[in-house]
Amino acid sequence: MSRASSPLSLATIEQEILAGGLENVGSGRGVMARPAGNNSLTFFMNDEDVDEEEEEAEMEGVAEDVTIDNLSMELSSLDTSQTSQASVEEETSKQRERVLTDKYLAGQLSFKDFVSEINGEEDDEEELVSDDDEEWRPPGKRVKPGKTSRATSPESAKNKSNRESFEEELEQSQKSQLKRKKKVGGGTRRKRLDPALQGLMGEANLRFARGDAETAERMCMEVIRQDPTAPEPFQTLATLYEEQGEIERSLQFGLLAAHLAPQDGEEWARLADMSLEQGEMVQAADCYRKAVDADPGVARYHFTRAGLLERMGDKKGALRCYKRLLADLNMDQGEEFMQATKAIATLLHDKEDLEEAKKYFEEAFSRHGDCVTSEDVNLFLELLITLNQSQQALTICCEWCSVQFSADQSHKDLSNLEPEDQLAAFTELLVPEDLAADIRAKLVVILVGLRASHLTTELCEMFLEAETDQFGDLMLDMGEAMLKEKLWTKALPFYEKLVESERYGEAAVWLQLAECQANTNLLEMAEKSYRKVVELAPHVYQARLQLSLIMHKLGRAEDALDTLRQDEQQELLNPHLMFERCQMLLAENKIEEFLSKGKLLFSRHFVTIRNKDELHAISSAKKMSSKNKALNEVRNFRCEPLTEEFGPEFGTTGKITVEQEFGMFRRMCEILFEQERYVELQRVTFSALGSPVFTRKAEIIKECEFLCLLSSFFNGDSYHAYNLVRELVIKNVNNNSVWNLFNLVIMRADDVRHNRFLMRLMSRNPDNLALGILNGHNCLVAGTYKYSLGEYMSAFKADSSNPLVALMLGLTFCHMACQKFSAKKHSLVVQACSFLNTYKSLRGDCQEVNYNIGRAMHQLSLLPAALFYYKKGLEMGPSIKQEEGKDGHNMFDLSREIAFNMSLIYSSSGNMDLARMYTEKYITV
Repeated sequence: MSRASSPLSLATIEQEILAGGLENVGSGRGVMARPAGNNSLTFFMNDEDVDEEEEEAEMEGVAEDVTIDNLSMELSSLDTSQTSQASVEEETSKQRERVLTDKYLAGQLSFKDFVSEINGEEDDEEELVSDDDEEWRPPGKRVKPGKTSRATSPESAKNKSNRESFEEELEQSQKSQLKRKKKVGGGTRRKRLDPALQGLMGEANLRFARGDAETAERMCMEVIRQDPTAPEPFQTLATLYEEQGEIERSLQFGLLAAHLAPQDGEEWARLADMSLEQGEMVQAADCYRKAVDADPGVARYHFTRAGLLERMGDKKGALRCYKRLLADLNMDQGEEFMQATKAIATLLHDKEDLEEAKKYFEEAFSRHGDCVTSEDVNLFLELLITLNQSQQALTICCEWCSVQFSADQSHKDLSNLEPEDQLAAFTELLVPEDLAADIRAKLVVILVGLRASHLTTELCEMFLEAETDQFGDLMLDMGEAMLKEKLWTKALPFYEKLVESERYGEAAVWLQLAECQANTNLLEMAEKSYRKVVELAPHVYQARLQLSLIMHKLGRAEDALDTLRQDEQQELLNPHLMFERCQMLLAENKIEEFLSKGKLLFSRHFVTIRNKDELHAISSAKKMSSKNKALNEVRNFRCEPLTEEFGPEFGTTGKITVEQEFGMFRRMCEILFEQERYVELQRVTFSALGSPVFTRKAEIIKECEFLCLLSSFFNGDSYHAYNLVRELVIKNVNNNSVWNLFNLVIMRADDVRHNRFLMRLMSRNPDNLALGILNGHNCLVAGTYKYSLGEYMSAFKADSSNPLVALMLGLTFCHMACQKFSAKKHSLVVQACSFLNTYKSLRGDCQEVNYNIGRAMHQLSLLPAALFYYKKGLEMGPSIKQEEGKDGHNMFDLSREIAFNMSLIYSSSGNMDLARMYTEKYITV
């Protein structure tokens, strides 16, 4: 049917197409559109009839296809239910893609998210690799695990029919094609539009070519609405927007077109460049990833993408990109392989994974040896030197740089030696004339590291004769290698030449020169060099420290101390310098200054105790956090600042070991004790309890607590001394020395807190002898003689050879006999005498025993017996003799006490002459 017979005009049909699509025109009206040869649509009406000739031609074409390949038609035929299900799924997928496309065009999705949603997952296999899985594999063809092919026997292959073989081969081919499409294009795409949409697309292109951009845009949008997976409208719109100057929108549609169309690496690269112009680095990197997927062999895409990832800070992504490049390169791309290897080595060097970088260099040198340059050799040598693999580095020099050695001995004699012995036997080093200076310098470093410095003489002289400004960096590398091997004399000329240059005359070079001079015993020259270092870099504390040591060696102690002096008000103090100054002050016997600077040094981590409340708070808590909390509570209660407002600031450089610092702290405590400055000693020791540095070491903080105990005891602070010694007793119940110290503390205590403590401790340790005796003492002092008698008897049964327990039993019976209402006093006195005699037999006859028995008789008013024992004690003299040459009264001599008690007896009886005689003879001062 012709177009003239149609009741609608062509203009009307066209307007309806643009307004509502082809469905609006074709529904109920029988409108048909067929593409013409000039890339336009031919519209016609077909109410009932169909052109029979065209139908017959189409049927003949189908029949010919079936006749050509009947087997293929059988394999491709599908069940009716499967066809309907596939059509439903296709319609659902098309609707989903249309929604995602609308979101992307509206700016609600980025291109990366759009691709991810379309494909259901990331289409780049390399991005799925874990960042932690950096295990190196030699570059080459990738083999996926678990995909090994099974070898079929010839017999089983013969049993298969040709039809089964063809079906299996076709199925595998389809699967591989499907995987390839998913990896490259993100999914299957139609190769061509429907005929009607293709005609509409051609009309849109014509309109765009004629300048009617608005109509062309509406036509393209209509095609997108009906088929969002077609790339043609997106391509046209991208070109349209680019000509209109809307670069951002053009890029947006261009990305969609490139994603939907068959993969084109150049197109993706162009889009990546456009993204960079728009400042979208992440999007540009994604585009280059697509370009790499499309054309893996183009190295430019890999390098550009890796460079973008590095600029974005994604070093791991860049490393993966370079690794993929190595796998995708061909054997004829050796230069690109070496370039990628150097980039990988740089990234691995930043990660401090030098062993991995070494493996890549080894692979590159073995695969593309013809592309290795001197620069590559230089980088590989630098890497090996950093890894301290000098032997392999020397092998590289000999293999790739034609370095040779000569010796006086024959080759047979040298072949039996170890590598180090061979180097020692060589007498001359043969180096090619055209060898680069960088490699010559590294050869010197390698030989020095292998202890073959005798072979480097000519090379060293060559560098010493060269210009310093040109080869200064190489001379520094050689000098540092020599310093590492302590070749001071050999390194000295290099540094002397370097400091003469303005470019290299820096503090670090002067410091190394001074180190060489000091170790070669050139002390005066070393002093000048160290002064230069202090002048150029005052903050380099090592220079000041070494300068002071050199001055001290030269006998200038005051100058050495002045060198270590720091301004406490304006300068950031260095702990190491202050520590060395304190050590030097102590060596010079400047005690007061040593104490002052030592306290200043400790103030950086000690707690400053301001009053007794803070002292109690810091000693009562055990954990560091509890100490700080208690200290803050005290200062908040007293409305005081929590931290010290005025004080020096310390730097973090120059660490001192905890052992060194604690050793100086102990020396400070010893000096304070020797000078009997107990108040100051207690303040310093308790301040150490709040030190987080000392708290890290259990043995150090334990010793600090003991020093606090001693300082409190000697300062007369029995309260804190008892608190500390109580903890010591709990931890060391069976230690006699601890019990003696506990007795000393409670003897000076002003309270009786220890009574309840000992009772509770006795319940946990009923068999402890010291606890029993102390509880007996407490009961005796309290007047509960029966309880004390029970404790003493238990102790006497446990240790019947202890004279002290026997003495205490005798004294207890004496006290009981002296009570006013006690019964059977005679029996009590007899028992007292019995235990006192036991005490005498266990202790032995001495002044102490006679004095104690005499006192007991004196208390019982048995005065003749008391005088007997007193006189016997005077005749015996002290139980422990005084050391020879020691003046003063013997503290173990009881003659004064005995004479005083005898004078009391004689004066009460009226014999004043005898009383005066004993007093004047023994008690006169």
